[in-house]
Formats: sequence, C-alpha cells, structure tokens
Amino acid sequence: MEKEEKAFILNKGLILGLVLMLFPIIDLLYGLDMNWKNYLLIFGLLWMIVYSYLVVKWSKEFASYYEIFLFKDAFRTLFLISAVAFGVLTVGKTLLWTVSYPDKYVEINMKRELGLFEMQKSLIDEAYKEGTFNDDQYEEQTKAFNENKSLILSKWEMTKSEGLGVTYFLKVLIYVLFIISIYCAILSFFVRKKEQFIKTN
Repeated sequence: MEKEEKAFILNKGLILGLVLMLFPIIDLLYGLDMNWKNYLLIFGLLWMIVYSYLVVKWSKEFASYYEIFLFKDAFRTLFLISAVAFGVLTVGKTLLWTVSYPDKYVEINMKRELGLFEMQKSLIDEAYKEGTFNDDQYEEQTKAFNENKSLILSKWEMTKSEGLGVTYFLKVLIYVLFIISIYCAILSFFVRKKEQFIKTN
C-alpha cells in the first residue's frame, strides 16, 4: 500500500470515527427519554445514511485517481476506512461508557431492552383479548414473559455491579467488523470502475 493511500485511509477513517461518535453522545444525552421509533430512526436509518454516504463519497474520491478501480480495490478502501473508523469509535465508546458513564449505559440499555419486552407483553395481552390464547396459554405466555424479564434484570444488575470491562466494546467491534465487511462488499459494486474495452477495426 502506497504512502498516499495509507494517509488517505487513515485520515478519512479518523474523521468518520469522530462523526460516528456523535451517536453515542446523543444516546448519552437523550437515550433515557427516547422511544423506540426515534431510536430506530436515529441509530438505524440516520446512522446508516451517514456512514454509507461518507464511505462511498470518499471511496469514489479515491477511485477518481485511477482509470481502473476493481472490486477488490473498492472493497479494500471501503473496509479499511471503516476499520479505522470503528477502531476510533470503539476507543471513544470505551472512554465514554466504560470509564465515564458506565451506570448510565446500563440504565439506558436496560430500559430499552425492557421496553421491547413490554411491547411483546402488550401483544400477548391483545392476543388474549381477541381469543387467540385461552386461559392456560395466556398464563403460560405470561409466566415465560416474567421469567425472561427477570433474566434481563439480573443480567443488567450483574453488569452494573461488575462493570462493563475494558474489552466490552472490543468484543462488539469484532462482530461489527464482520457485518460491515459484508456491507462493504455490497457497496463496492457502486464504487468500482471497470476497464473500458475499446473496439478496434
């Protein structure tokens, strides 16, 4: 890898990582009061748009210096920028959540997970009212719900007492990079520049 390419990837990766750090900061400030609709819009749709736009934009900018930019070149550029960015994001999230606000992280995510289970309980209650479940089935579903809810509470209480640990987000990073590698492979088809064959008489 040439020096200019390394510098480009490192620079854009650092910028992308800092941009993505805005999302955990938003979660810190507004996560406790955020409903599921806003959570999915911000941390699902908006996050994906920002990430995709920036990596594709910078990869196309890098590809413009080449007449031919094959799939493997596009994938390498996309993935390396992403890897640097998520490395920066992991360090930032570790400093933010593990070092500075571990209890807040537990509080936000426990409330979010319990909220999801409460939505499931509403569906169970609605199904019971409509006659989908009889009394025994409803009691069985409710019992399973309460058991799962207790497990969630126990999990987060244990996390709160033991702490997140310095490798908590590093473990998440490994999984994220695997998923991102697949997404980068898809984006590579939009970034690559195939060789143009010119017919001669």
